[in-house]
Amino acid sequence: MKIASATPLPQAGVALAAFSYGNLAASLLPEFWWTPIHIVSAILGLMLLIPVLAKHCIAIRSTTVRTCLATDYRNPMIAPLTTTMPMALITLGTYFAHFGSFGLRCAQIIWWCGVLCIASLMVYFAWRFIVREFHLTSVCPAWLVGFVGILVAAVTSGTVGLAWAGHSIFVIGFVIDIIMLVLISSRIAWHGLPAGIRPTMTIYSAPISLLVASYYSTSATHNPIFMLMLLTCSQFLFAFVAVLLPWMLATPPSPAYAAFTFPLVITATALQDALLVFKQAGWHVPLWAHGVQLGETALAGVMIILATVVFVRIGKRAVLS
Repeated sequence: MKIASATPLPQAGVALAAFSYGNLAASLLPEFWWTPIHIVSAILGLMLLIPVLAKHCIAIRSTTVRTCLATDYRNPMIAPLTTTMPMALITLGTYFAHFGSFGLRCAQIIWWCGVLCIASLMVYFAWRFIVREFHLTSVCPAWLVGFVGILVAAVTSGTVGLAWAGHSIFVIGFVIDIIMLVLISSRIAWHGLPAGIRPTMTIYSAPISLLVASYYSTSATHNPIFMLMLLTCSQFLFAFVAVLLPWMLATPPSPAYAAFTFPLVITATALQDALLVFKQAGWHVPLWAHGVQLGETALAGVMIILATVVFVRIGKRAVLS
């Protein structure tokens, strides 16, 4: 109970990354590896996600925890990260789709529940931080998670047999994606970012990569030129993040390190999906492109391990305090 009460909400983002990494790694290896990879990813992800979910359950009876959560949900730099909880559950749900019709039905139920939860949170964020009280200084990269994270539902929709619904989310997410990138870029250009949340700049690599992966998952046929345009933007933003990575890693370890995980996983996933589309279209895919994809996958794995260590230490301090 003590660990759960002290668990930072961003920890759910690392759980999301772990579940997503399981799908990515399994897609790169022979079928034989599907089960062991997903077991490891599921165990790691659940170890990180359960304390965050438990914290919300404890808040029902604990005034202290409830007050702490209420403060987080009123914080424009933390509240948008709460969407990583349903995002993580949606991604975990794709694991069940591998186990026959019953597993697929379970995955679909989890998917719909997750979508409704994310949509509800988006409405709350819009009301709380835009309609009710908007300040440009309150805008931060975490808003990409809160308002664009629903694209994870589009990315996973094909796996759970709901590509038709995922396509609608892709279209809506595309529009929101552009608006949020412009808004957040304006905030950073005019006001910069507090030193403590510099790692959240990594989130910049996620929005267009989510569009790439969503387009791949929700479309029956793919336009390789359109895919190339999206991928170019995605990889440009990744290169921007990669250049800033040493600067961001100089920030003392904190819950903000969660930002180093899922954005890099989805970037590697997007590149993998795009290369498959190019190959299917009959394009020549150079060997170095696959090398870049493997490099991005390895970097994402290292960052998940790093962030996990940071959050384990946070939990350990909570137990000892």
